Amino acid sequence: MTVQEIWDSGVGLLNLCAVYYVIQLLKCVQISFVIFTFVFLLRKTLLKNKVFLKGALWSLFLPVLFVGKIKFFYENTIGAILFSWWTEICKIHVWINWVYLCGVFVYAARLFYKKRKLKKLVAGMEKRKVDGTFIYVTKMPVTPSTIGVFRPKIVMPEVILKEYNQKDLQTILLHEKTHIQLGHLLFYFLWDILRVILWINPLFIIGTRYFREDIEEICDFVTIQRSQSKAYTYGQLLLKSIRVLQIENEDFNMFATFAGDKEYQNIRQRVIRIARYKPYRRITAVMCRRESLQVAQKRKEQKKRRKRQETANPRVQQSMQTNCQNLFQA
Repeated sequence: MTVQEIWDSGVGLLNLCAVYYVIQLLKCVQISFVIFTFVFLLRKTLLKNKVFLKGALWSLFLPVLFVGKIKFFYENTIGAILFSWWTEICKIHVWINWVYLCGVFVYAARLFYKKRKLKKLVAGMEKRKVDGTFIYVTKMPVTPSTIGVFRPKIVMPEVILKEYNQKDLQTILLHEKTHIQLGHLLFYFLWDILRVILWINPLFIIGTRYFREDIEEICDFVTIQRSQSKAYTYGQLLLKSIRVLQIENEDFNMFATFAGDKEYQNIRQRVIRIARYKPYRRITAVMCRRESLQVAQKRKEQKKRRKRQETANPRVQQSMQTNCQNLFQA
């Protein structure tokens, strides 16, 4: 083979891989539009005041990246009609696939740069021990927040350490540690992966705000219950944090974790939600936390059952199918 033939075969292989993966991802993008519609509708209607169930809705996005190869797109008439046209376009115009992949790489690089820059910034901060917890202290007027997935770090502005009493500091630290214990940092990381891979869907821009809102609301309710304080006291603490930081910097209009990652004009809505707090049973929070893991576990168990059914004789196969149906009905 000549060098030109090797080059052409290599380019052809890359184009084939690009077409294949982009076709699958674009199907995932289209499914994500449906999921967004469902989530936005339920969180504004039936689940408007159901804090944990509203937050659990976002777990519906977990299987989105794996739906590109389901049989619906190939063996169902409706699926073939709705999605086959896009497959043909990707096959004919190969450049579309490379544009999509370039968008993924650019978005990922931009996000990685921001995270790395923030990590370096935190690494240069003073490390202190407050109420038995190591925190990183910054002189910048930013609200308390937590960064990092595998090695989380709590960042706290120096002005809050000076202005707040011991009890208030304990509540703020409890809020940040609740984020860590409930796995919210991992949820943010998974959400960023979805945003990068399915970047062409503009609803992720709007959805990110609502996603963080619901995560914050869960953390607020759990913190109130764990701290055994009143919702009014917790709301006052939230408003005080904004007031203290505004005094420190009049131009400050961006809020991190403790302030809900919202603009100041929307902070009133968060206080109203806090005022609706009612004690919950612990089992409710635990179920919502485990829901995403249960979905993955069920899918794994179903896959194992299908493999067993393929190798079993018809009588055994019928018996297993009956048992599975009874199991799910139970």
